[in-house]
Amino acid sequence: MIYICYGITKSASTFLYQMTEEVFRAAGRPVVKLGAPFRKSDSVENYFNFIDHDLLGEIERHVGGGDIVLKTHGPPRGEVASLVAAGKVLASASIRDPREIALSMIDHGARSRRWRNKPFSEFVTVTDTLNSLDIQLGCFREWAVVEPVKIFTYNEICYDSAAVIRAIANQIGAAIDIENVLARFRDKGVIGQFSKGKALRYSEMSPGDQAVFLERYAELYASHAFDTDKARSVASEQSSLKLRASGELAQHITNLRRRFGI
Repeated sequence: MIYICYGITKSASTFLYQMTEEVFRAAGRPVVKLGAPFRKSDSVENYFNFIDHDLLGEIERHVGGGDIVLKTHGPPRGEVASLVAAGKVLASASIRDPREIALSMIDHGARSRRWRNKPFSEFVTVTDTLNSLDIQLGCFREWAVVEPVKIFTYNEICYDSAAVIRAIANQIGAAIDIENVLARFRDKGVIGQFSKGKALRYSEMSPGDQAVFLERYAELYASHAFDTDKARSVASEQSSLKLRASGELAQHITNLRRRFGI
């Protein structure tokens, strides 16, 4: 079985991808990790910028009857949407409040400039993120309109993980011990791309900037309830804490732990 995890950037898409793989493993179904010619030998995930039906065909032949989870930030190209609609491929899509995505992109930009890395280095202010968000939200909509796709919000993934794990298990038709899957992620140091972990982070944004986002993405806000009771509870618990975005070194350590299963 091929399972595709699409995620808009900074929407806990890596965490969702990792949980999906763990659900398969908990069901006694080991997942395939791709190497050459699909991915580099040291790759920690089956990530592709774009996934089309030709790539899926190659991967299906490669894994035979095995299970594999793929990750992407790109749209469903070619006949991928049709394959998902027909139930031949399973998929999920993750989304987050655009205000919070923008703030996280800026964090990543600061980290990249500090370490002289190119990815995300162009994001300095919230205005810098708008064009990228427009493009990515277009990709999200292409996945979201395919009815069988399971849509998960950042707050559900991070603060109601058990419900997300249960939904994925139901999607693949598996009975699993949810607590055993959750236990794998109690140490946040194993979650890829984990940064600040602040609930309802949009509160950091000025009212004027928030107004721009609320107007520009009004349709999205009308369609998705991003705030949840559990996120509000976590936000209250965090109110006295000073949370810092993780640095480049922490990200490298996490990737090493993921690569070697530490």
